[in-house]
Amino acid sequence: MTVFSRPEHRHTDGDVLARFRIRADEIAESAGMITALVDHLGAVRQAPPPEVPEPRTPTAGVGIVEGWRGTIVHRVELAADRTVTRLKVVDPSFFNWPALPVALADTIVPDFPLVNKSFNLSYAGNDL
Repeated sequence: MTVFSRPEHRHTDGDVLARFRIRADEIAESAGMITALVDHLGAVRQAPPPEVPEPRTPTAGVGIVEGWRGTIVHRVELAADRTVTRLKVVDPSFFNWPALPVALADTIVPDFPLVNKSFNLSYAGNDL
């Protein structure tokens, strides 16, 4: 695996092409990491999987990741037989929607598209 601190991965121009090259380098790095991990996983899969006891009580878990709009939260609850009993995904837009009317206070109607797009909120994500 490579590291981005190498000089060939530094683009200091700051223009659109430099930002594109950084993204391209990140994609290539990610693909290399995925390939290395899959190769390692293949070697690990040779051994028999460990025995996992069946859960006897309901179980819950939370996953939190940072998305480009903000924090994305997943919560899953499982019954004792491992069936999903509850699932909730919260998109970052969910928490940002209440700020839109505040930003639109004392503005005129033609300002709505500009203010709305400046927030760039997810319409579908709010319904998750």
